Amino acid sequence: MKASRIIETAPECEGAASRTEQFEVVDLGPFDHNRNNVHAVNDSAQCAGVCLNSETGRIEAFRQENGVRDMLGTLGGSFSVARDLNNKGEVVGGSLTEGDENFHAFLYRDNHLYDLNHLVEPGTGWEVLQAVCINNHGEIIAIGSHTGEDHIVMLRPRATQSASAEKRRRELEWPESTKH
Repeated sequence: MKASRIIETAPECEGAASRTEQFEVVDLGPFDHNRNNVHAVNDSAQCAGVCLNSETGRIEAFRQENGVRDMLGTLGGSFSVARDLNNKGEVVGGSLTEGDENFHAFLYRDNHLYDLNHLVEPGTGWEVLQAVCINNHGEIIAIGSHTGEDHIVMLRPRATQSASAEKRRRELEWPESTKH
């Protein structure tokens, strides 16, 4: 175990802690542990969490905006949970897979639920079990398993070959005004 150390408070934060604020209470629904819970909120007041999907009867991840919950579904299994979302509305979490055989991390983007294991570089030996947070650059903190041992990992987006090729093509194009 690492030794702990005392960390001093940054001067610009000291005023925030002593400042008196009033908060508006917004009722997001009854708390029921893993059957109705909000885990994250972004700067646009979108929320992400888990609740009972009355249409499927499953406990599923959701994203909520303006009081409307959009159920995100699962990766084929009977359960999913949203852990975090960024300011783009991209949601991360975990889900049981087909037949409830495995629990995999997911990314919800552009109205589609992606198994993050299909988005990591193949052949590395990593299995991404649960995504716990995502920032506005799309970087994801997750729990991954490698050779039977769990690790905390960061998943960084990389440009795909087609996106990289398109960027190179644009860089090589000359503006019309400079062509003779």
